[in-house]
Amino acid sequence: MNTCKQFFLRLLFSFFILISFCTNFYAQQYIPGEIYNGRNNYTEFRPGELPLIFSAPHGGSLEPSEIPDRSYGITVTDMKTIETALAAREAVFNFTGKYPHVIISNLKRTKLDPNREIVEGAQGNQWAEQAWNEYHKFIEIAKDSVTVKFGKGLYIDFHGHGHSIKRLELGYLLSSTDLMLSDEQLNASEYINKSSLKALAAETPASFPDLIRGSKSLGTLLEERDIPAVPSSPQPDPGSGNSYFSGGYSTKRHGSRDSGVISGLQMECHYNGIRDTSGNRKRFAEKLTEILDIYFQEHLGWEGILTALQQKMQAPVQTNFVLEQNYPNPFNSSTSIRFFIPEESYITLKICNILGKEISTLASGNYSRGIYNTIWDATGQASGIYYYQIEVLSGDHEISFTKAKRLNLVK
Repeated sequence: MNTCKQFFLRLLFSFFILISFCTNFYAQQYIPGEIYNGRNNYTEFRPGELPLIFSAPHGGSLEPSEIPDRSYGITVTDMKTIETALAAREAVFNFTGKYPHVIISNLKRTKLDPNREIVEGAQGNQWAEQAWNEYHKFIEIAKDSVTVKFGKGLYIDFHGHGHSIKRLELGYLLSSTDLMLSDEQLNASEYINKSSLKALAAETPASFPDLIRGSKSLGTLLEERDIPAVPSSPQPDPGSGNSYFSGGYSTKRHGSRDSGVISGLQMECHYNGIRDTSGNRKRFAEKLTEILDIYFQEHLGWEGILTALQQKMQAPVQTNFVLEQNYPNPFNSSTSIRFFIPEESYITLKICNILGKEISTLASGNYSRGIYNTIWDATGQASGIYYYQIEVLSGDHEISFTKAKRLNLVK
C-alpha cells in the first residue's frame, strides 16, 4: 500500500481526510537579482536578500484588449514610479552589494489598480483579478522571506502625486487630523495601533511621535537632505486644507497595522526633481538609500541595511517545515501554495482525491533551504475537495515530516 493511502487511512480512522493538489504545478525558489513575471508579464517580481521591500502599483503602461477599462475609481498613471522604484533598487545594490525585493504592476491603471481591494481594483475581469492576486502574492512571498531571514523589515509602496505643494507625502495610515494632534495625544495606543508602523513602534527605542516626525524620522532625515517631506520635524502635519495621502490598500495589507513584523508606508513622490528625469531619480534614490541606512540603525536595531544581512542570526530563525494554506481558497481557476524548507531535504508533493486515491506525484527531489511557491491551474478538473501533501524523507528514506491541507475547487 503506498504512503499516500496509508496516510489517508490513518486520517479516515480519526475522522479526518488528507492530501494534495493539482495538475500543471510548479515549485519555484526565487533567486535574488533575477526577474519573475506573472501571466503575460502583467506583474513583475525582482526578489532580493535584504529586509527591504519596494512596490510600484500605478506606473504600468500595458493596455491588453482582454481586460476592459475600469469603469469607476481613479485611473491616472503615477508617471515614472516604476523607474523610481528601480532606481532605488539600483542605489541600494550599489550601496550594499545586495538587492531589496521589488514588486511591479505593469498594467496601466485604467486596467488594474492593485492598491485597491479586488472589487474596485479589477472590477470583475478574470485576467485583472489574476494579476491583482499575483501582485499581492509576490509581496507576500517577499514578506515571508524577510520574516524568515530577519524577523523584521520595512516595506515602501512608491506612488506619485500632483498636489500643489512639492514634497514627499509619507503615509503611515494616520490622517491629516491625526497628525495635527500634539505629540502627547499622538502617543496614545489608539494611533499606534492604527499605524502601518505598529510593529516598528514596538521595536524602536524612540517614542511613537518621534518615529513619525521626530529628529530621526524618515521625513526629517529626508528634509535634512533637501527633500521636503511630511510628516517631519519641519512639517509635522500637512497643514489645514492641504491635500495629503495617508496610505492605501497595500499599506494596510502589507504594513504591520493588522499583523506581522514588516512595517510599511506609502511614499507619495512629487514629479519635478524626484521622478522627472533619470538623473533626478538617481540622486533621490542615492539619498533615500543613505537615509534608510540611518533609519535601520535608529529604529530596527541594526548597524545599517547591509549589517542587517550580516546580523540576521539575531532574528528568530525558522527551523521547522511549513506548508501554507493555498490562496485563494475556495478558487475557480488557479490557486497558489507556499512551503518553507529549513534545510536541504528530499521532498515529495502528491495529489490525492477525497477517497485517498493518489492521482500523481507533483514534485520529487532534493530542495535547498528556502521559500517555494506553487501554482495549480485547475482547468479541466472537476469541482470538489482535494488535498495537497508534502512528505520529507530522512537520510534512511523514512518519512521525517508530513503535512496535508484541504483545498476547495468551485466552478
